[in-house]
Amino acid sequence: MCFTFYSFTADFDTIQEISSGAYGCVFKAREKLLEKDFAVKIVLHQKKSLEEVLTLSDLLHSNVIRYFTCWTEDSGYQWKDLVDSNVIFSFYRSANNSKFLYIQMELCETKTLEDWIQEKNTESLTDLERREQSLHIADQIFSGVEYIHFMKRIHRDLKPANILFGLEGQVKIGDFGLVTRDDLLNKTTYAGTPNYMAPEQKTGQTYNRKVDIYALGLVFLELLWKLPTGHERAEVSVSYDSVSFSDYRKTYV
Repeated sequence: MCFTFYSFTADFDTIQEISSGAYGCVFKAREKLLEKDFAVKIVLHQKKSLEEVLTLSDLLHSNVIRYFTCWTEDSGYQWKDLVDSNVIFSFYRSANNSKFLYIQMELCETKTLEDWIQEKNTESLTDLERREQSLHIADQIFSGVEYIHFMKRIHRDLKPANILFGLEGQVKIGDFGLVTRDDLLNKTTYAGTPNYMAPEQKTGQTYNRKVDIYALGLVFLELLWKLPTGHERAEVSVSYDSVSFSDYRKTYV
């Protein structure tokens, strides 16, 4: 599934950084042989990153970001801005000399659902116009999550920043860095983005795929209603966390 004979700089050109975070970097890169642009995510070669690759390789759905291949290299590719504003690429080694995992995926627009929501919050749309657009997006998100659950996976980090748009405008669920199997017993690991985590994720209780449904509810709330500040979004999450759902679970779940 993963290959070691690839060389990022030998097989790709026109490389541009798309995003970076605590777990790695994502680059837009043109594969020379196919003359086609892809997204290449670079992370440390660890058990967690391999789980992401294994999941992506099993998934094929129009609303889930598509995986193509992966390979390992001894060096990671890092973007650096020099003082003189010239941009160079350089290789770096991790402190423990770990290998790096390169994950080649379909390229999406740089705008995320988080960006889309922020744009709509500044526009003077009528409630009906926003609702129609939001429901179209929500329907695609639900379709993707339903498929992920059908494949016995839990995303665990559903949020607007991890929902992308394909080059033709379709919704794509991405960032499977915290994915886990739904058929594993005693899932209690604290994992996710706090403002979108279900109460049982935060408190060490056993949880299942329903934590994704909780996150979806918060995402849909942001889609349909104007919550312009991070503070207001956090207040929504906190208000739900303060409610005990045990009685409701007995009746409805």
